[in-house]
Amino acid sequence: MEAERSTLNAPRLFLGLVVVTLGLIALLDNLGVIQVESAWRFWPLFLVAFGTARLLRPAGCPGRWTGFMLVLIGLWLLLQNLGVMPFRLIHFWPVLIVLLGLRLVWGGFQQRAREAAPSETAARVSSFAMLGGSEHKSTAVDFRGGDVTAILGGSKIDLRNAAIKSGDAVLDTFAMWGGIEILVPRNWSVSVQGTPILGAYEDKTDQHPDSGGPRLVVRGVVIMGGVEIKN
Repeated sequence: MEAERSTLNAPRLFLGLVVVTLGLIALLDNLGVIQVESAWRFWPLFLVAFGTARLLRPAGCPGRWTGFMLVLIGLWLLLQNLGVMPFRLIHFWPVLIVLLGLRLVWGGFQQRAREAAPSETAARVSSFAMLGGSEHKSTAVDFRGGDVTAILGGSKIDLRNAAIKSGDAVLDTFAMWGGIEILVPRNWSVSVQGTPILGAYEDKTDQHPDSGGPRLVVRGVVIMGGVEIKN
């Protein structure tokens, strides 16, 4: 059961929930059930969703501090759009200095834990890139898959030194206005089961469909972005 939960793509899950919520708000407004000036007043929910997704990443994965900041800023902007918060975010810029100091203090306590955290040998990878880039390598002796998300950014997953032994490995991808590059060994076969929406999945590997060897299944959704798999 724990393995099944680890394959969930939390960023995509929360993004989908936010899109559904905005759609329902717009629908109810059009039907006269509720009155809102504009459904886009709730756009900060996207920041809350991305931040929450980062907070729910597996233990040992970086980015939880960034997730906390996204949730905080998103909630602040949402309350401001709804007229609940009378103060503008710019008025509280000194708080950023305080948070930066707390981050440095927390980092000093967590340095030893970060050094001992599992990295390239883990059976699963979890990558999240937003407005930036990320790169992960795996040397797992039995790679099982993971999740990769790129939003207005890029992510690179290097699996050339990994191996698959216990059946197919499944890599769940989500790219929105971003790109994902996946490097695999030449003896692997790749099965693309993703859904592109104004985007593309490109398999540029040397396929061996009848070899019966290791197979990587790439699934997910691409929205105005791209996922490229190559050797």
